[in-house]
Amino acid sequence: MEFKWHILVGFVASYILIQFFDFSLLTGLIIFLSSWLIDVDHYFWYSVEMKDWNPFHAIKWYQKSIPKWFSLAPKERARFKRGVFVFHGIIFLALLFALSFSNKIFLWILVGVGIHMVMDWIDEIGKGEPFYGKTFPCYVIRRNKNKKALKEL
Repeated sequence: MEFKWHILVGFVASYILIQFFDFSLLTGLIIFLSSWLIDVDHYFWYSVEMKDWNPFHAIKWYQKSIPKWFSLAPKERARFKRGVFVFHGIIFLALLFALSFSNKIFLWILVGVGIHMVMDWIDEIGKGEPFYGKTFPCYVIRRNKNKKALKEL
């Protein structure tokens, strides 16, 4: 899903929680920020995979490569590695859930991440992509063996 939609939906959801459910401004801000900052793992993956830590190169690469990716037939896509996005994974969600019992800030982060993940799942299913690709990084790492690197895209 495009970054702008995460920002927009995160803002609207936070606004609704503040206005209609009496959430504090700080809580709304935490939920808003966590609903899109989770995507920093896309940058981390790009940096490790491409050995390039320039964030502007990452943005340019994603803008160029994502349309190419979706122009490929599903069988062709299956020949390539998938991105490993640790902050989208079930382990990260479980960690946030466990930490939420010790401090409410983790609960609000989990709410923001949950908003983000629901949007990603809807988007991936709509595009015919497996939703588990982001949710289970261990599966993706195992699946990526003997696949072509995305920089070959």
